[in-house]
Amino acid sequence: MIFLVRLLPYSTRHLGIQRGGLPAFKPTGLAPQKVVDVTGDGQPTRDTYQRKVFLDGTNFFVVYWESGDKRVKYVASADGETWTVATTLWTFAVGPYYGGNVDIQYPNRGAKDDSGNAFDVSMVFSGSNGANWNNYCFTISNQTLSVTGGWASSSGDAQGGSIVADLDGAAEHWTYHRGAYLAIGYAASVSTTTTEVPYGETTTGGAKILTYQTKSPYGSLVIAKGGDNKLYIWWAGVTAIATLGTGFSDFCASSEAQAEGDPERIHLVYIKSTGELCYRKFENDALGSERVLINSGTSYPVVACGSSGKFYVFCVKDGKIWVIYNNGKKWFKPVVFFPEHTCTNPTYLSSNQNVQSGKICLVWTEGTTSPYEVWFAYLTD
Repeated sequence: MIFLVRLLPYSTRHLGIQRGGLPAFKPTGLAPQKVVDVTGDGQPTRDTYQRKVFLDGTNFFVVYWESGDKRVKYVASADGETWTVATTLWTFAVGPYYGGNVDIQYPNRGAKDDSGNAFDVSMVFSGSNGANWNNYCFTISNQTLSVTGGWASSSGDAQGGSIVADLDGAAEHWTYHRGAYLAIGYAASVSTTTTEVPYGETTTGGAKILTYQTKSPYGSLVIAKGGDNKLYIWWAGVTAIATLGTGFSDFCASSEAQAEGDPERIHLVYIKSTGELCYRKFENDALGSERVLINSGTSYPVVACGSSGKFYVFCVKDGKIWVIYNNGKKWFKPVVFFPEHTCTNPTYLSSNQNVQSGKICLVWTEGTTSPYEVWFAYLTD
């Protein structure tokens, strides 16, 4: 029998490191491409736990922070290699606490803004010096995002925040933090409600918050890292806060696209102050056991969900970007993400939350002095 082997082009050829023990994952996709040079303080894609990239089925969109002119901007591309000129989404009067504090949710499948208008993309922006949290809604036309409306927090000291813009076709859930409270909101069409839930936030600028909608139309799961360096979870009601523990340096979470009758499955990765990159799954209103993925030396954890129960964990270690793959049944050994690409101080990874048109997208910042570089790549799920 004769086997024919076709060599794939660089952008799609198999990349991986074969090692013993766990099976080896051989990722394929578009190799790293530089998107744009960014002036300022080197944090254009800051806040790994939030999302800065999505694919609408035709075009990739990357959102980033440029501190040189205090603006949130975006670029678009049909192929991931040729990108549009940057367009400004938001201009701050003064620099915010968090450069690049932006969370993107797409697709929204029929969600409506506060005026009852349908929109495609929802984004959170943290305002000047962290105050005036805003959730803006956008429609997509080719490679252009246009504002349709949105919600703004009524609290002058609101900071951070994230959005779930509709997983059930009719609602949005969102969070932001103010002082020692999580502000948890829900909107159906133009009707909105907000509940404040006490948690362990003790210092300004310390909270990181992610929101996930559950099967209940009024239920949501919130994962928050407070200024007291603890991780908290909240779901279904104000009395259901649980503390995961102390000593966390960073975290990220991602929810699977839910089919009718599926349980809520949310994948959580985090780095302990002792250095371990860890994983836990939230399912059926409960957290699973902890699994250590890498013992030490990692930073900027990211998790993204693929199709059919698959998911991907990314991180930075030893000046390289690594990916750890789970095919829904078993874990694969960590491998370098596109080893042919020589990274220059990779930081602030971000990804789309779920596979979109068969692709898991990744963006990050490189460089040691201004202008810093934003890079993009994708894996084929």
